[in-house]
Amino acid sequence: MTQERVLRVTVYYRDSSILEKVISTFRKLWVDIDWMNVRKTSDDGLYEIYMGVRDNKNTYIAILNLSKTVDVEKVEVLENARLVEYKFNEKGEVVKEGKYTMVVYVPVFSKVTSYSWGEVVGENIH
Repeated sequence: MTQERVLRVTVYYRDSSILEKVISTFRKLWVDIDWMNVRKTSDDGLYEIYMGVRDNKNTYIAILNLSKTVDVEKVEVLENARLVEYKFNEKGEVVKEGKYTMVVYVPVFSKVTSYSWGEVVGENIH
């Protein structure tokens, strides 16, 4: 069983390379990304990327490097996160059993540690 870190990355979408920047930050340090969900949060180009990354000796360095990346507003580590899995069929309905076309993981967590420009900028306990 591998340990996983669940992250919420807030980015400004100015061009399509932002996802490449996020992914390459982890891959160049040999940190595997298990899953990723992206959603638009505002009309001014602000997006949230939820992702699960494998926890190894380079994960913390990759998180700090990502927080220093241009167009990345902040990186939040969702501590003690457990994932609730939702499966959707072709019509967009949630299904418990049977055929599904998409799976979305929604993290439920108890603490958030925020990083911006390589520094801890906040901790919040829910």
